Parts: sequence; structure tokens; C-alpha cells
Amino acid sequence: MENHSRFKKNTGVGQLFDESIARCPERTAIVYGGWHITYRELGSLINRAAHYLRSLGVKKGDRVAVITRNCPEFLIADMAALRLGAVSVKFNWRLSPEEMEYLLDLNDVHCAFLKAERGDWSLELARHYGGSCKFIHLENEPDGTSALYKLLEGQSDEPIETEVDDNDVAYHMHTSGTTGRPKCVVYTHAGVLNEYESMLQALYFRDGQRYQFISQLFHSAGAGAYLNLSVGGTTYLMDHFEVESYVESLEREKIEVIGVIPLILKGILDEADKKNYDLSSLKAINYSTCPISPDLLKRALDKLDCGFYQSYGMTEMASVVTVLEPEDHFTAGGRHLTSVGRPIPGAAVRIVDDEGRDCPVGETGEIIVRGNGMMSGYYGQPELTSEVIVDGWYHTRDMGWLDEDGFLYLNGRKDSLIISGGENIYPEEVSNVILKMPEVSEVAVYGVPDEKWGERVKASVVLMPGVEMGVDEFKKFCRARMPAFRVPKEVEFLPELPKNATGKVLINELRERSVKK
Repeated sequence: MENHSRFKKNTGVGQLFDESIARCPERTAIVYGGWHITYRELGSLINRAAHYLRSLGVKKGDRVAVITRNCPEFLIADMAALRLGAVSVKFNWRLSPEEMEYLLDLNDVHCAFLKAERGDWSLELARHYGGSCKFIHLENEPDGTSALYKLLEGQSDEPIETEVDDNDVAYHMHTSGTTGRPKCVVYTHAGVLNEYESMLQALYFRDGQRYQFISQLFHSAGAGAYLNLSVGGTTYLMDHFEVESYVESLEREKIEVIGVIPLILKGILDEADKKNYDLSSLKAINYSTCPISPDLLKRALDKLDCGFYQSYGMTEMASVVTVLEPEDHFTAGGRHLTSVGRPIPGAAVRIVDDEGRDCPVGETGEIIVRGNGMMSGYYGQPELTSEVIVDGWYHTRDMGWLDEDGFLYLNGRKDSLIISGGENIYPEEVSNVILKMPEVSEVAVYGVPDEKWGERVKASVVLMPGVEMGVDEFKKFCRARMPAFRVPKEVEFLPELPKNATGKVLINELRERSVKK
């Protein structure tokens, strides 16, 4: 592979952990509950899983989906597929069966690792495909042990190394679509490795560090777990956030580095205020994904004696574009605290107006970016790709401005994307479900500021004439038909929605009225 100094083999992303496996085989790589996996064991499990996939007929270029909440099996399955030169397909394990079927078909997946969140959803998927898609079920054995061990019994642990070219596809990842259907983002091996090289230069990753990981591995934010393993760190993997156990683990395991969204950072601070935790082992906190309030950031800086790294990025760029480094939090009299930093090595940022002309310093416009990890495009959507990537620059539809020192400041979004608790939500994904309710005539879905979640989903609903409905009944319908993170946290019933002369709903008017309440 080219353009990166750390990752030199021609086996692409599948070789990401090889240096750590060779250098520190007896060091603990992953801790997950009571499961401690050394680097030697991790390498063996990846190799055996690759042989297992090969026995099923998986070959270079085939698409292998990994559908599960955070667990060691996710990392093992993902890396095994990459070792074969297969394309690893990642999407949200919380999606409904119908949404999963759409993505499995879109990606032409015929083999999928699956640990369903609900047993009935797993059965529904199996019934739908009737064997045309091979599901490798990862539910634990009755005694609590991983099903993976039984699956891999008798498989060789001899390494499999499949040569790949720079432009060979490594990943299909998914981001929400404006029509309510996800977009499939395509990453090449070179793009991922070069992005990871840049992130290693910009963020805190040290040999042997203890890193507690709570982000979702199917997200581009999952890069943190992969990078920690690439430098020989121990990754304390968590599959859900429960504040007391999370903070207790920080103290007990003497965690040195964490990656958090503002919601989790607030939970840590609240819990630390209740009890006298010793968090002195913390050396670095990476915070990102959704807006953070200045009060919360100041509170964290005052409470926790460690380096803070703010990052800004998106799925289309394979994660990070800019970073606000620890020292930048205190320069210029704290003025940079409200920024998201400057471009990482290999990345660049411009601010342009509606005509594509560069805006002067301090003037708001659309943020366009380029960098090592930029997607090769949206799978199967060349027209959309050409709309968002123009002359080598990705048009983010985020609005912002640059100061005279090159620091980037965000001012909202051109489109309607809601970021709540780190999850990207498009209103259409929510309203398309709500409009299936026979009692509903019209609905407007949008995001409003929220101290805890960054933003929360709000629905303004017009019911059919003569119909009455309560908020609880409304939410019950939503919860049965969409992931929990999309269910509106706030609901109001209105006699009509405000509209302009052409009949377009005035979302800004609804949002502004909500904020003023």
C-alpha cells in the first residue's frame, strides 16, 4: 500500500493488527466483561474465522455483513472478512428487519454474522431469505460462552494474506439518506489506512494504553477501537452505556483514554460529583459526534485533569477531518473553545458560498473538505456522488466559518439532519413511519437543542378531523416500528402546520417557537 508510513504490507486493512500481534502477543488486546483476549489469541481467532469463511465459499470481493452490537466477535469477524479480501458491510444492528433486508439486498450480501438484538427479528430475517443468505449466528452458548469458539473448532489458525490493490474496496458503511433510505458509503483499503495514519498523528494513541470504548463499531467513530489495537493498546470494549458501571470501570481498570459523545461526558461528570472516584489515570478524552454546550465543556475541563481532543468529521470522510488539540482549548483567551479545530494531516477545509466561491475569513458558508479518507463514492448512486464530490472536494452541507488562524467553527446544517446522542437521524426516516398511522393527517419532524442529547427529535402532528390521541399512544406506535433513538422525545398536537404560500411547511418557525418555550 502507498502513502502511509505505519501500514506497509499489501494486504490492506486486514493487516491492521499484525504488528501488535507480532510485537506483544501475550499482552491483553480486548477486555469484554469476563473475556480477556491476548494479541496471540486475537490473531488466532481472526485466522480461524477467515478459514471458516473460506470454507463457506467467501472469496475476494464478496460482501460479508457484520450485524451486532459491540463485542469481540464483531472485530474478529470484520478482520477475518478483510483478510480474505472480502468487503465488510457495516450497518446499525438496531434497525428493523425490513430495514436490514433493504441493506442486505442493496449490498448483495450472501453471508452475514448476526447477533440480533431481538430473537424474533433474527427469525424473521432467516425466514425471509430461506437460505439464500447464510447467517452465522453469534448468540452466546447456554453457559454464556461465545458461539464463535464452537463455530471455529477444527479450523486452522495459519495466517491468510490476500493481496489487495490501493483502490480495492474494504468497507461498505451506511449513513442516513434524505429520502429515509440509507446511503452506502464505499471506502478503499488505501483510503482507510491513510486516514488511520493521519488520525494517529492527530489524536492520542500510545503503545500499551488502556482505552475504554463505548462508541458503536459499525460507525466511522469505531476507528478508535481499531487504532488502539493497531498500537498495541488494551481495548476495554463496552456494548452499552450504564453510567455507574462505566465510571467504576474507569477507576478500577485505571483507564487512560476514552472516546465519548457529550451525553456520556455529562454522565461521567454527574456520577463523579456523587462519589469520590479516582480518575487520575485519565490522560486523554476524545469528544465528538454532536454539539457540546460550552458549560459542559468548561465543567469537564475544570473537573478532569487530562488532555481534551475535539474532533469533527463524517462517514463520507472515514471519520475525522479536524481536531481541536488540548493546547488549543486554552489559546487566544479560550476563544477556540467553540471551534472544532484545524485539519488533521492530509486534510483540508474550505468555506464556500452558494456559487462555490471561497468566503472571506469570518464569513459563514458551506463547509467543503478533502482528505485521505474520503469515500470513493456512494454505492450505486453515481449522480449523487457527483453532486457531493466536486473537483475533489466533498460538500458536507454543514455551515460554518474559519478564523484567521484556520480554526473551523460550525453554524448548523444546510439540510435537516438531526444528531441526537451521537446518532444521525433524518426527519424523513421518522415521518415516513408516523404517516402510516391512520389517525395522522400531517407531521413535521425536526431537531431542537437538548442539553443531554445535543439535539432531540420533536414531532409536530396534525390529527385527522375528529380524532383524539395521547402522547403515550403515539410513542407506543413509533417504538413498535422504528429504532428507539428515532422515536420523538417531544410530541405536540397542532390544529395545523405553519406553511408558506407554496404550501411548504415552515420548519424554522416551528423550531424557533420550540426553542423560545
